[in-house]
Amino acid sequence: MRIVLDFVISCYRNYKKTRWTAKLVEKDDMAASMPQSLPGGFLLQGYKLLRVLGAGGFGITYLAFDPQLDRKVAIKEFYPNNHVERKEGIAVVPRSTANQDLIENGLERFALEGQTLAQFRHPAIVGIIHSFRANGTAYLVMDYEVGVSLTQFIKKHKSWFGGVHFTNEEIFRFIRPLCAGLELIHAANIIHRDIKPDNIIIRANGTPVLLDFGAARRFMMHQGKEDSKLTVIATPANAPPEQFMEDGDQGPWTDIYALGTVLYQMLTDTPPPSSGKRIKELTANRPDPLIPIAKILEGRYSARLLGAIDQAMAIDYEKRPKNIQEWLQLLRTPGGTTPNSTQVAAPAQQLAANAQRALVTKILNDYRHCLLIAPLLALLLAPLFCLAWQTSHRPISWLSSWFQPSINHSPNVQSQGLLQLLPSVNAPQPTDATTTVEHFPSLTVNTVPKEAQVRILNINPKYQHGIKLTPGSYHIEVYKAGYRTSRQWVQLAGDNVTLDVTLQPE
Repeated sequence: MRIVLDFVISCYRNYKKTRWTAKLVEKDDMAASMPQSLPGGFLLQGYKLLRVLGAGGFGITYLAFDPQLDRKVAIKEFYPNNHVERKEGIAVVPRSTANQDLIENGLERFALEGQTLAQFRHPAIVGIIHSFRANGTAYLVMDYEVGVSLTQFIKKHKSWFGGVHFTNEEIFRFIRPLCAGLELIHAANIIHRDIKPDNIIIRANGTPVLLDFGAARRFMMHQGKEDSKLTVIATPANAPPEQFMEDGDQGPWTDIYALGTVLYQMLTDTPPPSSGKRIKELTANRPDPLIPIAKILEGRYSARLLGAIDQAMAIDYEKRPKNIQEWLQLLRTPGGTTPNSTQVAAPAQQLAANAQRALVTKILNDYRHCLLIAPLLALLLAPLFCLAWQTSHRPISWLSSWFQPSINHSPNVQSQGLLQLLPSVNAPQPTDATTTVEHFPSLTVNTVPKEAQVRILNINPKYQHGIKLTPGSYHIEVYKAGYRTSRQWVQLAGDNVTLDVTLQPE
């Protein structure tokens, strides 16, 4: 019976990998067009436009191809559609001369977004490659991030019986890079102001990246009337009240509120009530419509995690953590960084039980795509799933040996201080006497010209020829004076990787 069940699970996992790859290809090949967008195939400063990736009230984002570096990029065009129009299909002109000052102000803000992103090199922040003005407007050339939005990612984790299901470790793996990225921009006195599930992409390797810095602002920056018309960009469910106030005091606590709402939606599959609605009810002496997540999910997740989310979403910003480090302190286990069974709802043995239930639930969720093995699943897994469900959080010891939680040990790009502030759950250790020697793949970068310098942007160790690295994603930069800098991501799995990079003269 175990052999048969192992075979079923193996088939399912292979199917999921194929399905993920197919989705990426399908998404990449689908055609999209908009009446006000530049035509497909248009050459823009040497970049060939392929299709429209998305559009909003203030801009259009294109998928483009860079022939010099032989890679795809994303190009964001400043296009406030209520104030401009396309002339002869190319040039962007104001609809009215009365809008000229407003548009110029917007172009300055758009340029500020490029300057903001260009300051940072972090895997959790979308990378800026180039910026320029053309066709009466401005453009930002960015790294093209392939993946799914967090909104779609949450849907993939839906369960038949328990809403969405993430383990504590999965949540912390999501929090770590985002907190490190936010701390980086906050240190430069910049706040994002539009953190929401649709602005977070989950790559195929499971790592998050924060997009759309169009609403980013420096702390205490003056806001005039015309300025506020163009820069008050917020999603009601994710924005704190100070973002809608003319003299609202905004700072890192503003992004912390938004991060709290994102985690709330991840764990409940429901957007929280807007801050405006909450204020309306509270000022009328009625209960806060936001039910604390610590009550909703009590016992299912770390009490410290749930408490930190609730505190992040306090209406009064003075009751929120003032910065990322202070918020992470709420997650810290007293006396050390290893949580005990009374402080975290999912110790290692419990994670095994949660993982087995989550995997079985995912298999059942995809039953329509697995018709060939559905009868076998029904016969073999139904009694096991019922037993796991009835015993709630009690692990099934004999089944736990098959479904050990998969913990991602990809290279950590955050500071050690950040890691020490987050709880971690140790994976179960092998019980036999055999010692497994972990293989570390090597990375070799061959450059033309040979004198070019190589850097790995998302880790501290300096690059050396044939450097040994843990499996994961690495951001490689090759540069030399007089040549265009090359940046690209490299995925290391089990095999050694050799990368050939030829720089183009400027």
